[in-house]
Amino acid sequence: SSHDSPNTHIKCTKNDEKDLILKVMSTVPSQRELRHFLKRYVPQDDSKKNTNLTIDGMQQTSTAQRSTKDIVNDLFQSASNHIALTKIQGPYAKKGWNSVASTLIKLQRLGLSSVIVLDSVEWRNTLGNGELRQRMFMESMALIEAIERQGGRARPFHIGIFETVGRNVDVYTDMIQSTLDNNQLPVIIPIMSGEDGAQKPITADLAMVTLSKKLGTSKPTGGKNMVPAKIVVINHEGGIPNHETPGTAHSLINIQEEYDGISSAYAENTSWHETHPTAIENLTMIQKCLENLPQTSSAIITPIKSLPSALITNLITDKPLYSSSLPVNSSSTAGNHSSINISRTTVLRHGTPIQFHKTIDSLDLGKLTKLLEASFGRSLDENGYYARLRKVLGGAIIAGDYEGAVLVTKETTSHQHLSSFYLDKFAIAPHSQGMGLTDILWKKMHDAWPELMWRSRKDNGVNKWYFERSDGFIRLQDSNWVMFWYGSNMYKNATELSTITRNIPASFYTASSK
Repeated sequence: SSHDSPNTHIKCTKNDEKDLILKVMSTVPSQRELRHFLKRYVPQDDSKKNTNLTIDGMQQTSTAQRSTKDIVNDLFQSASNHIALTKIQGPYAKKGWNSVASTLIKLQRLGLSSVIVLDSVEWRNTLGNGELRQRMFMESMALIEAIERQGGRARPFHIGIFETVGRNVDVYTDMIQSTLDNNQLPVIIPIMSGEDGAQKPITADLAMVTLSKKLGTSKPTGGKNMVPAKIVVINHEGGIPNHETPGTAHSLINIQEEYDGISSAYAENTSWHETHPTAIENLTMIQKCLENLPQTSSAIITPIKSLPSALITNLITDKPLYSSSLPVNSSSTAGNHSSINISRTTVLRHGTPIQFHKTIDSLDLGKLTKLLEASFGRSLDENGYYARLRKVLGGAIIAGDYEGAVLVTKETTSHQHLSSFYLDKFAIAPHSQGMGLTDILWKKMHDAWPELMWRSRKDNGVNKWYFERSDGFIRLQDSNWVMFWYGSNMYKNATELSTITRNIPASFYTASSK
């Protein structure tokens, strides 16, 4: 009934429950990712809040390790629902619809309800509106039956959502809202009612963009936030092909930075027009949708064969399945590289523009100080730090309006014999965490400085992340520092270069400064 509580609305056998728990735990999110997920999707008990500590610009939280059982219980308490505006790009056989339906139900149980727009590559070749409407109707019923077979509930919308008003398309979302409030999943076929009453098919992409615009400005009512947290595309072809590593998909795309480059690469690689016929259409549709949504919203394109794990993992970690900042050839990813081929899943963010600076004079030092202090949680020795930076800055990368920064210096050993680039600061503003900026900036930095070293405290919670991205490290004796590096030749001079990292002066005003 419409009065079902959020936790009981889906009939669920013990096996389903067990299967979902195993799926959730197999994503093995870090404690930090789990906290991020629970903060967004599970109602918070203020009495249990932990203090945040910021370590090297990466958020860490001091917290007791929680048991698997506690975590799973929290996951299934998700009363606060979020919305995924989801395009399902068929056609599928019965087994495919079952796989899609099962995934949508699992996501709904984890607090992410899908507003579904149906699409099919075959619809493009269908002649005549009548025949096309008939095919759309049949495919929507195939999905709804699959959802109901698996114990979920869905409601078809064949008309009444999109209407022509003059030259524009207007969209009516009240019925979508009441369907979601009733714990049903709305299944929309992209048909528009004209002012003359005629029913005319429109593209699923136009439907998605129009819905994102309307839902993106909606105010929360009745406990449900109707602003989409995610744009999801489920298809056969998978994510956006990556010209840098052929045979794989981009794992993360910062649309503001990368859209033009990807479009050019797609135009040049004509074979992709066969293997990924809708890649650019989906990229463009997602770009337009994310423009209508908050910065925290993201998109994901995944092939049906990567369901349900690709979407569940992304829901819980809010990250790509494979970190785009990991080196492709490193031993830690050797086993992983095949898995990015297999999952062919792309996460996309509207992102932020990235700027390079060669000198300190082009930096806004007021904004930079604010970012560094917020990120590290300490007071910067501005005079001392910027005087040093003026002499040794090798370059800076700034994300957006100082939402993130990478500061690289050129350091020399005391007898001027050796020099190396050194990662002096890597900072993400606390309000910009969870938006993929870390991976975006690390990759930009790696491209700009193919050989680099940095230091970190031995007890830094981020060291595991650093180990995965380094080619080597030395624990500096009689100090609390570990020196890391990447680059094929760095190991030859590592011992000598370690004297540099040991002697970098503190930049903050506290006893435990970096």
